[in-house]
Amino acid sequence: MEEKVVEGVARETTGIPGLDEALKGGFPKNSVIFLTGTPGAGKTTFSFQFLSEGAKKGEKGLYFTLEESSDELIQQFMLFDPKLKEYLDNGLIKIVSIPLVDYDSMKEVISSELDAMGAQRLVVDSITYLQMFFSDIMSIRKAIIELSSIIKARECTSIFIGEMPYGENKLSAFGVEEFAADGVVALYMVERQSSFIRALRIIKMRSTDHLTKYIPLDIKNKGIIVYPSAELFAEI
Repeated sequence: MEEKVVEGVARETTGIPGLDEALKGGFPKNSVIFLTGTPGAGKTTFSFQFLSEGAKKGEKGLYFTLEESSDELIQQFMLFDPKLKEYLDNGLIKIVSIPLVDYDSMKEVISSELDAMGAQRLVVDSITYLQMFFSDIMSIRKAIIELSSIIKARECTSIFIGEMPYGENKLSAFGVEEFAADGVVALYMVERQSSFIRALRIIKMRSTDHLTKYIPLDIKNKGIIVYPSAELFAEI
């Protein structure tokens, strides 16, 4: 399949309306994106849209869940894309539950499923569960880097979902996830006058220019929509 190339960098379109514009063409191919946000910010929806976009183009995608069951995720995803059943039946998307046994088991499941499927897109939900396997921050960072290397060696573009601590000025649970990734996208739910405003910010993205401002977003019946030309407010 012909790759989309912008400014000499091969891209993977995100499937999020408006986001490719903010990224000057999409995620750089074969990159690892750390997607962070507070609970309810839309991380799971964002990630599924990324896999669904690939499936529409005939690209295979893997969704690894360490939290919710496959059946629960299928029910959620069907709300946004009724074609999910078709993608699952045709082998374009596969949802895999990883037992929380140990890190080596997690690594083996990801490696073997990637090799068996030959996926071009991948999601790990969520990388925060590495805290169950390691007691120190440096071991967690080493594990994230190792998982990234395993996935990149198979020429796969991936999203690692993480948690943004609520009420704290931090992007991640451990403070190392954003440094081990090629790109960081943060989803926010900002309280303003007794209501919440949704926003997205591209914190970093290697190999491409991108918008750096807070970008308004909305979640409709078909998923997340980003409005790169709109202004939110000066600061969050």
